[in-house]
Amino acid sequence: MIPIRSTDIFIKCKRYLSIVWLPLVLTILLIGESYFFNHWLDIAPGLYFWRSVAATIGLSALVFFPVVFFTKKLSRCIYLMCVSVAIAFIFISQFLYYKYSGGFLQASVLGYAGQAADLSGTIKMLLSYKLLIFLTPPVVVFTDFLLFSFCQKHKKQELVILSAKEKILAGVLILLVAWGGYGMLLHSETAEWGNSSRLYNSNEMYDLSSLVGKINIVNYSLEDLVEYALQPQQASPQDISFLTSWSQTRILPPSGSDFGVLKGKNLIFIQVESLENWVIGYNINGQEVAPNLTALASQGAYFSNYYSQIGEGNTADAEFSVLNSLYPVPDTVAFISYPKHQYDALPSLLDSNGYTTAVLHGDVASFWNRANAYPALGYEDIISQEDYTIPRPVGFGNLGDNDFFQESLPKLEALPQPFMATLITLSTHTPFILPPDLETLKFPKDTTLTQTQQDYLQCVHYSDMALGKFIAGLKADGLYNNSLIVIYGDHNAFIGTPDSQTNHVPMIMLGDSSLLQGIDMTPASHIDIYPTVADLLGIHYPISVLGQDVFTTATPVVTQRAAGTGAIKFIISSNLKYTGSADEVFDQGTCTTWPAGTALPVSDCQSLYQGQINTTKASDIVVRYNLLSLLTPGNMSLQATTTISAKF
Repeated sequence: MIPIRSTDIFIKCKRYLSIVWLPLVLTILLIGESYFFNHWLDIAPGLYFWRSVAATIGLSALVFFPVVFFTKKLSRCIYLMCVSVAIAFIFISQFLYYKYSGGFLQASVLGYAGQAADLSGTIKMLLSYKLLIFLTPPVVVFTDFLLFSFCQKHKKQELVILSAKEKILAGVLILLVAWGGYGMLLHSETAEWGNSSRLYNSNEMYDLSSLVGKINIVNYSLEDLVEYALQPQQASPQDISFLTSWSQTRILPPSGSDFGVLKGKNLIFIQVESLENWVIGYNINGQEVAPNLTALASQGAYFSNYYSQIGEGNTADAEFSVLNSLYPVPDTVAFISYPKHQYDALPSLLDSNGYTTAVLHGDVASFWNRANAYPALGYEDIISQEDYTIPRPVGFGNLGDNDFFQESLPKLEALPQPFMATLITLSTHTPFILPPDLETLKFPKDTTLTQTQQDYLQCVHYSDMALGKFIAGLKADGLYNNSLIVIYGDHNAFIGTPDSQTNHVPMIMLGDSSLLQGIDMTPASHIDIYPTVADLLGIHYPISVLGQDVFTTATPVVTQRAAGTGAIKFIISSNLKYTGSADEVFDQGTCTTWPAGTALPVSDCQSLYQGQINTTKASDIVVRYNLLSLLTPGNMSLQATTTISAKF
């Protein structure tokens, strides 16, 4: 046996180090770049540092270290230069875009790259010396090549080339390091989600700022690019044929008798986080949980048979459905996957009819990719967390509803009228945590409510107090009487409640009209708000709208689908209810009268079921493949086409 001398080990280490030192330096630089990117843009600063380091090491192993397989210095230099320049481009473009919009640049907007020339002045304003740090890796690679060329010319350095066996070993090591880096990230995520005492739901996964803080902006951009590349960009001929046939045979409802009764009024949407219908009028030992909402329900039109529609996107899906009168796609989030597709959104419609449009929420602009989605929907003014002060942290997002409403009031007063303003609350978001002095409900010791349900009701009580003060403010400044106000819950709270209906949320309309009074049992959902308010405001809406005016429809219908699969959970019409089965087979479902619940042969719901299957399928095709034009031939309005609906 030949002894291994220390000099041999030293020589081998020196040999291998001469190959990997540059990828190691680039890895360290990438860790530093990621840290400063997050720090300068205030993206989860320091919170996920070690996860970001792990993800960066995994990425570096895959993109920098394959250079060891090259046999020529020039090819190594070209490879590392291309990788370094690409990464520098990602950092710089994402930095500038985030500074400009508050969101992250997505692969889906690359088709609009030509518009960058229109922003050249803005880009110049956003340029900063900080960007120089992102150019460091290409400079290091180029400097290394120059030094090697100089040394080789003077015969001071030879290029080290790995043998076939060493290349196999290097490949295994690269994969192990990548697996270890990403594995540590996944382990940390699993530990947090699996062991946390907080109540999480799926929308936590779409906080893009936190995601970038965890995996770094380069990983995020590459993941987004791969996801975009793998998405089918064109509908199949069968899908196009189906959509064309469906749109031509679709029966369009006539104009409502309520058309224009609130013409010229402002429109104020108040989307209340996780607000469930059962809290309206709910008492605990004589304490009304939501006294202001209950009072408003009695003063306006209260739709007690109203439902949200959501897929994987929860809040974002609620916004999408309300603003577009289209169904949310069940297996992804339209705001994230399809933010730049063509939509005939309500803000755009009102903007073209002389309205100022604004959206106000206390979250960061990147949450749910709103920074990219909102402009495409027609919002002119986007007011996010950075536009508010936070006197004290309260609940999710830290901007409590009371501070949010009070600071939003002067912002509304400053808007040119008529305006459309959407306000989105946060305090009833999981994990339902309030400062002790704001928990004013007193629960009896023998309550049957779980602790999570009690915490939720405390948050509802606080949010209701804030809403009441906001409504009083609207009355004081004259906006209340000059506005159509729509209050609705975005989705249920996922806490297990006394309400047996999934996503049963309240919807209240307030305005200066006798029409907006009383309890209405008409089945309705998020897709019905758009045509209803458009009719009330006297504005013709496009035929891409799939909902109906809840005040005048003779054929109301609500469809609930399962997130992920899109399977029918239930369908409610004016007199029938179909409940789907777990195996998604129509015949295995149940059909009953509505609301009495008398059992009927399932075949009695066949027509209702097939009609909604076709409608939701048409909506999904439109959203996924950007085919709104097939629903809006000639861009005709709904009311303008009703006279010819018979021939369709």
